[in-house]
Amino acid sequence: MARDKRVIIHCIRESMTNLQDSIDHFRPDYVYLLTSDHHAEGKPDLALMEIENKNVRTFGDHVLRIEHVALHTIREAWHQETMMKVFEEFAAIKADARKRAKEEGVDCEFYAGLSDATGLFSPSVAFAAVLHDMKTYYTRGRRRYYHNEYVLEIENLNNITAVKSWIEANEYHKQNLKYLVALIELEEEGNQKITSEHISNKVQTGKRAIDKAIKKLEEQGLITIEGGRNRALSSTRLGQMCIRMNLGNIEEVS
Repeated sequence: MARDKRVIIHCIRESMTNLQDSIDHFRPDYVYLLTSDHHAEGKPDLALMEIENKNVRTFGDHVLRIEHVALHTIREAWHQETMMKVFEEFAAIKADARKRAKEEGVDCEFYAGLSDATGLFSPSVAFAAVLHDMKTYYTRGRRRYYHNEYVLEIENLNNITAVKSWIEANEYHKQNLKYLVALIELEEEGNQKITSEHISNKVQTGKRAIDKAIKKLEEQGLITIEGGRNRALSSTRLGQMCIRMNLGNIEEVS
């Protein structure tokens, strides 16, 4: 079975090196370059040409396997509409990539880069990536002390994206969040050791249902479990953040 197509959306302004390292790290099938109109005729346009021409000297052997490359521009990097424009551009890129992949009977795995983002591009890309279920990464400049690890996948944002996708995949997943809300409220009330029985009493739901939900929440990294019988439950920072962001539109249970 063919693997999903790997897609990078790379903000580019002045650094070809960051793009080189991103391509080397992710080995993408499709590359979408994103920049402002003001910067488009410099390095972004050159990068587009070099990938189209399969320039191995610039981008390494993997450039021969890149199936599609495109340059997308946003008119303004500093504008109150920048965030929405980036979000809309991500939607267009996502649709284009999925259409191409669908012809081969596969889907896409998306990565959005923040490294060379200018103006309001950086927060806009992070915002758009989470809402479009894409992972994010940052490519840092080459330094000897980085030991060739130039690309960092942004774990916190990627975890939020994964939880968001999990919630949206099934209505039952969303329902599990009310037990996480109950756990957080019990913690805020100062309870030292919280068990599934405490949550059961708080939400008026059977313990068996609570235990099943707890297992799902733990798998998503939203809670931790310690001990065997009468296990102690704790919310994680990721779990607390997702509830504060109200990803599942869950109301307080108290």
